[in-house]
Amino acid sequence: MINNKRNRRILKNKKAEILTENIVFIVLNVTFFSVMILFVYLQGSSVHLKEEETAKQIALLIDAAKPQTTIEINLGNFFAKAEKEGVSKENSIRIDNDNNLVIVRGSEKSFYEYSYFNNVNVEYNLKENELILIIK
Repeated sequence: MINNKRNRRILKNKKAEILTENIVFIVLNVTFFSVMILFVYLQGSSVHLKEEETAKQIALLIDAAKPQTTIEINLGNFFAKAEKEGVSKENSIRIDNDNNLVIVRGSEKSFYEYSYFNNVNVEYNLKENELILIIK
């Protein structure tokens, strides 16, 4: 009889131990995946990705364009994000014809530059939410 009570007590302790371990495991997994999802969301919506995307798109358009081409690009979303970060439209995009670089600044603390291969002279103007490129 004593041995039977002892076995029941040990069995109850093991059940409680297994339940506690499972609860801790589940809580840690939920926390980990929540942090991962938050990180991916914040990185996906950051201004740094928008800088990179915009610079590459402009450089690819310049590379694909023939001389005497005019290209209009709507950058309203980028300009809105840049202005939230404290950068004006005029300072957010610059094209360096000497080094064949497109320099995009989306915040005061960061910028992204990407080179284009065509040896052309690019003039650019800003008109409302559009960037106008004139390839010469």
